[in-house]
Amino acid sequence: MKRVGKGWVLGVAVSLLVAAAVVRGLFMIGPIEEQRNRRFDERRLADLQRIASSVEFYYRSYDELPESLNALERLPESRVPRLDPESGEPYTYRRISAEFYELCATFALESGESTGLRWAHKAGPACFRLRVRR
Repeated sequence: MKRVGKGWVLGVAVSLLVAAAVVRGLFMIGPIEEQRNRRFDERRLADLQRIASSVEFYYRSYDELPESLNALERLPESRVPRLDPESGEPYTYRRISAEFYELCATFALESGESTGLRWAHKAGPACFRLRVRR
């Protein structure tokens, strides 16, 4: 019978430790699909916040809310995101009154605590009713 060397045992032990660390790391960060969805949701939220900033700037420039997102093209240096980064569907903008408007998107996951109350949302379609600052 052949005797197993110390180097071989050490190699197997190190390999098992590395494999265990990789498996543990995958469980800690969550499933890959969830991470992908979280990144898309972060992008959606950042897009809506950029749109809201552009709407505010438009309001200060023209003393009225834009009729549609297309009107934001009149702004200098306007590169307002209009499409969902995953589905390619347009974000929804609706003027409600002289001071209120609504921005909508569809999210994959419920928001976490870090988004704050203004941008908190459930998974699925979500609309945010916003008011311009006078």
